[in-house]
Amino acid sequence: MASKKWAVSFFLTALFPILLTLFVVRLAFTDIFVEFLYKRVDLPPDPMPYELRLSIAKLGLRSVLSDSGMEEFKSSGLFNEREIKHMEDVKRLLSFSFGFMYIILPLWLFGFLSLKNKRAMGKVLFFGGLLLEVFVLFVLIVSAVNYDWLFTAFHNLFFDPYSWRFRDEDMLLRVYPMDFWFKATLYTAVGAFFTNVLLQTLGFILWRRSS
Repeated sequence: MASKKWAVSFFLTALFPILLTLFVVRLAFTDIFVEFLYKRVDLPPDPMPYELRLSIAKLGLRSVLSDSGMEEFKSSGLFNEREIKHMEDVKRLLSFSFGFMYIILPLWLFGFLSLKNKRAMGKVLFFGGLLLEVFVLFVLIVSAVNYDWLFTAFHNLFFDPYSWRFRDEDMLLRVYPMDFWFKATLYTAVGAFFTNVLLQTLGFILWRRSS
């Protein structure tokens, strides 16, 4: 029985940073976050007015979250075939990632509550939080040193290396400049960090008070 509980705690701890990261990323894929971010992005000069660029950015958001959004994206006439293909690739990646979260998160909560031991539950939150902190610090440090490398490495890992490179005049780069992704990464990482700190603090309290 003890070995079974240890195994459950191990898997819960390992899954914690993955699920929390996906949860925060999902919150970032909302109109509210895009509007918040767009006010803080250094947009390159462009003939399009700000409100139009923002509305197209939201269209891109909808395209990677639903089939109807993708159809609207394709029929807009604003994007070329390569841009459409890339957004379809992004949609598939997000569908898998968010689908994983929607399925595993309830199972994770069930497993967490099934521990029925405050000390064990606290250690899952605390040590799972440590794993996430290492990941977030890595992302923040690399972003500060060389964000272009991080951006390129991420895209080459999940997409065809030649499918996501666009020209400056392509619509995706006009509405999503590099500064958009840089600041999106920073705000998401910081959001994950502070959410994690709250849960990790709760974990520490459960762990130590039940000692």
